[in-house]
Amino acid sequence: MKNNSRNLHNERGFTMIELMLAALIGILIMGVAVYVFTKQEKSLRTENSSTNIRAKGRHAIKILAQELKEIGFGLPSGEGFVAPDPVANSSTLSYRANMFDVRASTPPSAASGGSIGDTDIDVVDSGTTFSDGDKIIIYNPSYEDSELNTVSGTPSATSIPLGSGLANNYSYGVNSKLVTINKYNDVVVDLSGTTIRKTIDGGTPVPLAGDVSALAFDFYGVTSTTLVRTIGITITMQDSSDASITQDFSTDITLRN
Repeated sequence: MKNNSRNLHNERGFTMIELMLAALIGILIMGVAVYVFTKQEKSLRTENSSTNIRAKGRHAIKILAQELKEIGFGLPSGEGFVAPDPVANSSTLSYRANMFDVRASTPPSAASGGSIGDTDIDVVDSGTTFSDGDKIIIYNPSYEDSELNTVSGTPSATSIPLGSGLANNYSYGVNSKLVTINKYNDVVVDLSGTTIRKTIDGGTPVPLAGDVSALAFDFYGVTSTTLVRTIGITITMQDSSDASITQDFSTDITLRN
């Protein structure tokens, strides 16, 4: 009997305190494991979001720079940049550009393309590329004369009807250069909510980039629209699911003319 009693005593289970300690240790280990896993998952998610933001930001700044390089395309120097006027750093700008490369020139002869007050201007074989209502700029490089006008009516191959009388004479001498007529579009680039957009001639805005929390244009102290030659661009990208993840992207562009 004594031997049996000793065996039963040696085979007793864990005490309640030992079980509680074991459970507590298990909970602590599980808690640490969950904490480490959560931290790693958050770190990975943040890194993925940051990588995504960097890719989007590089693409957005590239697209925006390409768009703004169109400022003044096909127009005389100083006629492309429109607003803000007076120039000040802002998140919105307006400009003119010959977006669709519609152009013509007056006849290459001593004949007059048009005189002050005329309500049409003579062109060479390309008047029909213009349409009623088009906004145009007429430029005489020989005298640095230019004026804004509109097409009013249906152009023919050799004549464009105008909305108002000519402000300058467009005639030729021996050393004259061809007068050019360029259609132009009014373009606005701005930030609406978190989307940078482009609006042409007051039409439906076209999105250029999303997930943008801030947009800034820098004109480096220039105060006259005709003197703007360089524009600084800074955009702040923001992760759509975590507002704390942001990154800035900057570049400068030089205008065509």
